[in-house]
Amino acid sequence: MALAMIAAGFDFYVPVSAFFLESRGLSLTDIFMLESVLVASILVAEIPAGIIGDRFDRRRLVCAGFVFNAIAEILFAAGTNFSIYALSFVMSGLSIAMLTGVQDAYIYDSLGDDADAKAVGAWGHLSALMLTAGVTGSVVGSALGSVDISLPALLSAAMAVVAAVCVAFLPQQNPKTHDKHPETSWISLKIGVKLLFTSPLLLYVAVGSSASFALFNAVYTLNQPLFAAQDVPIAIWGVIAGAGQLLAAGYNYAAGRIEKRVGRKTALLLAMGYGAAGFCLMAVPHVLAVVSGFLLVVVGIHARGPITSAVTNKLIPAHRRATVLNVASSVGSLVGIVVNPLVGLGAETSTRLTVLAIGGVLLALTLTWIPIANRYLGADEDADTSEAHVS
Repeated sequence: MALAMIAAGFDFYVPVSAFFLESRGLSLTDIFMLESVLVASILVAEIPAGIIGDRFDRRRLVCAGFVFNAIAEILFAAGTNFSIYALSFVMSGLSIAMLTGVQDAYIYDSLGDDADAKAVGAWGHLSALMLTAGVTGSVVGSALGSVDISLPALLSAAMAVVAAVCVAFLPQQNPKTHDKHPETSWISLKIGVKLLFTSPLLLYVAVGSSASFALFNAVYTLNQPLFAAQDVPIAIWGVIAGAGQLLAAGYNYAAGRIEKRVGRKTALLLAMGYGAAGFCLMAVPHVLAVVSGFLLVVVGIHARGPITSAVTNKLIPAHRRATVLNVASSVGSLVGIVVNPLVGLGAETSTRLTVLAIGGVLLALTLTWIPIANRYLGADEDADTSEAHVS
């Protein structure tokens, strides 16, 4: 799994993705419309994927997710118009849908009886490995992009194929069930939805994390016109992105120690705060402010992951884990479908005002985490006993 995640982490085209798509005739509005296509395809597929992942061998879905990712990358590299890129984003959405909750559930259940104690550290280390790969991808990708804007996308497609091959060797994982009689998919879905909406902490962390993803992820597009406005050479865009990923890798490598020192509440508060502060800083028309803000956002994006994954997986019974995580992600995806076109329209009007607005929204989300965590964090029953109240 680690090898596949590292190979998939070599996103060579990310530092120049907006310029690459613009070279194919797309506008910023088109690019954020593609993001909505991505989110819509995730929304359609992820709940069925979660149900299947909790009923059958999770390895098959993980393998399928990486195969769809490889197809998406190949289409992205070969695309010439909006329709082909829309198909690429659909394939990418199907990949994400198959991996969102299922991959997390696979990793968490692979940790054994001490899963909660190991979870933050394990995800932190995996994230650090992926980010280290991303550093290489960013630096090499921007250098290749300055020679030929198509080369980073072609190399990303090749690495996606390598990742798909790696997961073929994963061991099987059939989720345990506590039921003497098998449930229908509809009953599994209803119980999963009820479990999600009867736990305020789970609802906030899982859905809030998914909903804020669209805002956080916009940084990889919005940074490019802001870098260009400050005359930052394209050749070093990847170096900057790589520096951000390297900082995030170091932060996440220490995620377990940070959590033990400050607690989960403060750890997630810090991660969200980095993102809010970073976006606001990017609105300042100075190269140091834009670059520093970008670095903060990148750290914030990745610092959230180990904490939210540990909190949500602890609260969900093992045999419902993929279903509930994917239902939560679907609720967040609805937000993304609405948000992405608005971000695109805002960027066409004023990129600086757009990043400032995103910073304000993330700040509000950060502040709402404080009363939620104070009231519910640590008060929830463990996953196996909590199901008794919703079955």
